[in-house]
Amino acid sequence: MDYNFTKSLKSQAEIDVSIPFREFEPHLARAATLISEETEIEGFRRGKAPYEIVKQKFGENAIYERAADLAVRKTYPELMQKMLDSGEVSPSRPPIGRPEITIIKLVPGNDLEFKIRLAVMPEVKLSDYKVIARRVQKEKKAVSITDEEVEKTLEWLRESRAPLITVDRPAQSGDTVEIDFSARGGSASGGEVKDNSPILSESKNHPLVIGQGKFLPGFEDNLIGMKVGDEKSFTLVAPENWHEKSMAGKAFDFIVTMKLVQERKLPELTDESVKNLGDFPSVEALKKSIREGIGKEKEEKEIQRLRALTIEKIAEETKIEVPDVLIEGELDKMFTELKSGVEQMGMKWEDYLLHIKKGVEELQKDWRDEAEKRVRIALVLREIAKVEKIEPTAEEIETRANQLLSQYKSVEDAKKHIDAEELKEYTKGILKNQKVFEFLEKM
Repeated sequence: MDYNFTKSLKSQAEIDVSIPFREFEPHLARAATLISEETEIEGFRRGKAPYEIVKQKFGENAIYERAADLAVRKTYPELMQKMLDSGEVSPSRPPIGRPEITIIKLVPGNDLEFKIRLAVMPEVKLSDYKVIARRVQKEKKAVSITDEEVEKTLEWLRESRAPLITVDRPAQSGDTVEIDFSARGGSASGGEVKDNSPILSESKNHPLVIGQGKFLPGFEDNLIGMKVGDEKSFTLVAPENWHEKSMAGKAFDFIVTMKLVQERKLPELTDESVKNLGDFPSVEALKKSIREGIGKEKEEKEIQRLRALTIEKIAEETKIEVPDVLIEGELDKMFTELKSGVEQMGMKWEDYLLHIKKGVEELQKDWRDEAEKRVRIALVLREIAKVEKIEPTAEEIETRANQLLSQYKSVEDAKKHIDAEELKEYTKGILKNQKVFEFLEKM
């Protein structure tokens, strides 16, 4: 076997391979046997037809094409190992993704020639990440907690423990209700929603609290005054700045049926009543605990904000030729996440695409920059960990993996459905990234 290895831009590589006919010839017999095993040939048991009979029935080209596939499958791993041993391919920059194989020459009696195109892990020329980390850490904001925030959380606690009482009256703000609803449309603002527009979303016995603002502006206002059994139709237009960009500025028709109206009877707030909310001797002790909890939550949010800012700035100043195969892989992950989220909302993927008036290719184009950004960040984290020799211990990995498994009803049952090695690698990646961030925070 002869080969010529060349590198091109964006961490791409090409290998021109030539296999002498004497090395390729044994694959022809194996190819003919495989073809005869897969189909019925009159007068012969499967896999027992002679080469000439297979050639006569299926043609010589079919045998050669199958033999070429066998030869490539055998040669590729051998070639990769040979190039690793020779140093042409670095262990720190291994091939990634599936190779693209192109047969160049496949002629009876001649050498087999083919080209391998593949991506390799890119070279990462890190920016001065320590300086950047120190600079970003100086932007840390002091955490403050207001009395209003404490009172708001206290009110939420009271409401969460208050019993729900079914009432026979029109719904009002603050009530907990259950509704059946469906939504159609997605037309431009001011345009009519057609009767044959697909149902974009629907739900039965859907719970919500009137006034919390979880739906489009105006949706919950339309529920006020409805009694159990009432049905109501109305049209709403999503604001131009709506968080779901695909809905912004569009009109939607809703049909709502009121199924249940309930109100909460808030308990009186006393030193005695707060004991039902936990191990608190007094109202003041509860408020102190709430203040500490809000403080910890804000501290964690600030840590996450600084971590995101730090790694983004490091990635921006780091030189990387990101291979397309990594970007495509990240796009696939993003699509899987979106599709799963859409289906969990009770909407069909095809209807969602109709609703946003975009196809998969257009979404891929829209998301490509974000996908590349995510890949760059992942590569930077990987490289810093390598340079600084940051690795979680086996004990840390096992402890974290068990914590993840404990989220399931049965740890033993979870182990049956989760690949142990995949969980180990996933956990290792999480811990390694966490340690990199902790390292940067100490700069």
